[in-house]
Amino acid sequence: MKKYKQILWLLIGAALIASLFIRQPRFIDAHTIDLIDQARRLDFEDCWPGYQPDMYPVEVYKRNLLGRDSIVRYDKNGLYEIKDKTPVYALSMDVDPDGQAVVRMITARDYQSLSDMGNYDGPSADLSYQAVFAHEAFHCFQFDRGFYDLFKQRTSACQKSSVAATSWKLDHDPEYQKLWVDEMHRLIDYAKEGNAKNHQAYLHSYQMRLDYLYSSLEAEDADEYLSYSALYEKSEGTAQYIENIALSRLSGKKLEFSITGYGADASKFYDSGFLKSYILDQKKGLDWKTDFFTTDKTFEDYLLEADRL
Repeated sequence: MKKYKQILWLLIGAALIASLFIRQPRFIDAHTIDLIDQARRLDFEDCWPGYQPDMYPVEVYKRNLLGRDSIVRYDKNGLYEIKDKTPVYALSMDVDPDGQAVVRMITARDYQSLSDMGNYDGPSADLSYQAVFAHEAFHCFQFDRGFYDLFKQRTSACQKSSVAATSWKLDHDPEYQKLWVDEMHRLIDYAKEGNAKNHQAYLHSYQMRLDYLYSSLEAEDADEYLSYSALYEKSEGTAQYIENIALSRLSGKKLEFSITGYGADASKFYDSGFLKSYILDQKKGLDWKTDFFTTDKTFEDYLLEADRL
């Protein structure tokens, strides 16, 4: 009889614990809110006029036990739960049914779990979380300028063209990889010291890569690949620029200029676009941001213009 009582009490205890999980708060934790608040207060007016991270609401996907996951909207009006939305497992931007650009997040704890795979410690993961928030909020800024729809339209067209096959071919071409990495090193030199010598060295390495593309591919395929590259640099490179500035300001460290090697697929364009954004920002008298997202001008167009200043 005593044994049955013990089992009964164990079952009652388990039921009480389960009920606590079922009734757990569905709002986001204070640490996540603090990190988001700090990131939203960053001032980017000096590096991209008109962009501020607090312009956009945030939706945080909160994983709860026993299937009680939730999405919490966080904006100037406070916190409130949103029902019947697709779960998100990373940081991204989205557009709600009312046409409002929104930053979609996971909690800081869940981001830490993802970051553990990249060998981040706790503080480093928190800084990365905030910097990536600024990155995604900048995609919302791009949306407000009409670039998001253009990006989706053109990337969709690229998927139906030869770009995917061309990209795969180049990603497996050691000579092209070598030319790309050399060009990135020339860009890094130019970012560190923006003199005429480094500018010419970059232009020379860029031209060598172009020559190789047009000698290895059909002219139409090379043109499409370069358009695809420029599109990703414009979208992700500028957002990476904002992310790196955010990380620098939050950590108190200087911007870093480095690459880890050749990045497959579109990942390489984050770094190249960041470096080109930084270089252009050092050019006094060059207005490249006003219409950057509303014209077809590429980074190279502005870099050539900068050479004439």
